[in-house]
Amino acid sequence: MQSHAASHGRAAATALVAAAALGLGVAAQGNAQTGVASPEATAVVIVTATRSPAAALAVPASVSVVSEAELRRRNVLRLGDAIADVPGLYVRGAALGGSFPGSGTSILSLRGIPRTPRTLVMIDGQPLNNALSGGVNVAGIPFESLARVEVVRGPYSALYGGNAMGGVIHFISAGPDAPLSEMRFGAGNLGQRGAAIAHRKRYAGGLGVTLSAGYRESDGYPDSDYVIKQPAAAGAGTLVSGARATSTPDGTPAYWIGLKGPRPWTQSHAQLALHFSPAAATHLSAGFASAQYTVGYSPPETFLRDGAGVPVTSGSVTFADNGTRRLQLAESDFLTLTPSSERDLRAFARLEHRFSGGSLLRANASTLRHRFDFAQPASGVASYAGGPGEFTDQPNRRVDYDVALRAPLRPDWVLVGGGAFNRSTLERRTATLGNWRDDGTQGSLRNAGRGRSSNAALFIQSEHALDAGVTVYFGGRYDRYETDGEVIQNAAPAFTQSYAERSYDQFSPKLALLWQARPWLSLRASYGEGFRPPALLDLYSRTVLPTATAGVSSVNEPAPQLKPERVRSVEIGADAALAGGAAVSVALYAQQLSDLIYRRRLSAILSRTENAGAADVNGIEASLRWPTGVRGLAVLGSATHQFRYHITRNEAVPASVGKVLTDVPRTALSLGLDLQRPPWSGFIVYRQVGHVFGSGDDLNRNSIEGVYGSYDGHGVVNAKIGYALDSRVDLSLAIDNLADRQYFVFNQQPGRTFYGELAYRF
Repeated sequence: MQSHAASHGRAAATALVAAAALGLGVAAQGNAQTGVASPEATAVVIVTATRSPAAALAVPASVSVVSEAELRRRNVLRLGDAIADVPGLYVRGAALGGSFPGSGTSILSLRGIPRTPRTLVMIDGQPLNNALSGGVNVAGIPFESLARVEVVRGPYSALYGGNAMGGVIHFISAGPDAPLSEMRFGAGNLGQRGAAIAHRKRYAGGLGVTLSAGYRESDGYPDSDYVIKQPAAAGAGTLVSGARATSTPDGTPAYWIGLKGPRPWTQSHAQLALHFSPAAATHLSAGFASAQYTVGYSPPETFLRDGAGVPVTSGSVTFADNGTRRLQLAESDFLTLTPSSERDLRAFARLEHRFSGGSLLRANASTLRHRFDFAQPASGVASYAGGPGEFTDQPNRRVDYDVALRAPLRPDWVLVGGGAFNRSTLERRTATLGNWRDDGTQGSLRNAGRGRSSNAALFIQSEHALDAGVTVYFGGRYDRYETDGEVIQNAAPAFTQSYAERSYDQFSPKLALLWQARPWLSLRASYGEGFRPPALLDLYSRTVLPTATAGVSSVNEPAPQLKPERVRSVEIGADAALAGGAAVSVALYAQQLSDLIYRRRLSAILSRTENAGAADVNGIEASLRWPTGVRGLAVLGSATHQFRYHITRNEAVPASVGKVLTDVPRTALSLGLDLQRPPWSGFIVYRQVGHVFGSGDDLNRNSIEGVYGSYDGHGVVNAKIGYALDSRVDLSLAIDNLADRQYFVFNQQPGRTFYGELAYRF
């Protein structure tokens, strides 16, 4: 299996390099006579890579831009749907609209650096990574109001500080000067229903308004959650039928005995911003936003029947083999870890002022209040009808201030500098529940964690335009952190542990070289460092989770001495823009990760989090957009291949050295067609993802595919077609998993799904 995967990976990498080289070669021939870049390339302006506006071929970084028009041609519900075809990016689980929402099941890995907290996610300059874990609320993006999405790959802590290890994903809203008033209504199978509204306009007197709101719900996928049980020691029990032989992802024999029931969900968001320009050079905006999702539960189903045909969900059961095989069941085996919900409340204010000499000042102030809570039924005791459990509530908040000044000191010298401040707090508590289905039955406090951190930073970047189209960028950012917290446990052994304030600092340098070799071709090389500060959840939470054994819990101790995780990266790349709208990009990167956080197992039920690991991630990524010659039809493609993404040191889990990183596929490919031919529009894409070892599988044991709990390599076709009836009314139909493929990304994924939508502009 491994050799098969490796051969496919080598083939993919070879094809990727060949396609990129061919594209660049054709670009050279196609543009040799004109000597100019395509108008499409010069029209794209990128702001994230240098903290100032720059043309697409004039930034020293690997950047992808998804425009508002492209977002409309895709079936976009959550952040992963918008950026799934960006090279270097892997998204799964709740980050995609085909699954029930949830930060804990949402994975976003950028350039081989695993998991969402190691990538900075922003909207209009405001960080969306919460103060709890660094995760992102998947329902928190108001796609109806977006102008574009910018994805900058590679460490960017030199400009943006913590979390930007893998890169930056920046959602940028459209302003009131791009007027729109639109309503959307949609429905699909699996009980999908949705509605959205967007309004943006500049009114008389100069006041601008941007407003958006959206709602979506689903009955959930009924076959998502399996009930899997491994055999117990031989013995007596009720004779049953209906069990289906299977295995766990690591190959252990097991039985599929039922379904936990679909998880119905709802998600909603709203955003309002006011814009005003007291002078032509000054722009002010302020507003607020909210986002929320809830995930519920449904009656489970057991496949087991006793001799009288009565369903069996608990007790000791055997098969017709004289008790050789036996399963020990509890009704709690059939329950999902829901209900759960997550809520964001954001407020923001922004200032932009352009001075007469060309300098540009930007300032942001924002706050994000985040709340994530969930219920857990007591293992071995609770049933679907009710019973004891626990309720965990995790309110947290971050406040951010950021100011940046771009000053052109000379025609060949631009200086970008500024400062940032953040303050984050967490109040986490777990209480008993008399009824796990009702959070109003909370009883005594079991444990709690409180934490606080503050961060002050200064950054500077110097841009020097040299001869022959060469530009040099160098700079860095200094961050200083202070943090303290407290952990309380009321269950035996009861204690209160306070952790005194401590501080640490981090410097992140950046050096880049950009050569505009031709008006349509740029070559670049860079070195950068990035880091992720430990989250308050890592530092000051004592997490207690139920195990498969009734009455036994797994405990992870707080880790107040954790240090930042770090990365060093070298990259070389090329970008070409051809006449006619074709574009090719390719990049090679080598990254060294250090001080990675892992859990050291102290006993069968006790673990502790430590800075224990290091890893190497070396790979290649490429993207392509190519007109077909058919009016309005273009070929799109992207590919990523990790030559190496292996753990090189891990004192917490020594046996993991030499294994690959979790939550990262070796190879990911996408190939599609994009249609822009009014009144028709459309998009069809084939996405292939290699096998992934899931979170916690540091020993890479779970290599079996096609079973519950596995992360299968898979290829899926998604499509959307749209038709404009007139200037006001659009119809569209989106079909995901067009071939109705069955595969697992831990849960069984939905088969073919439909969603039809009507859009009305007024």
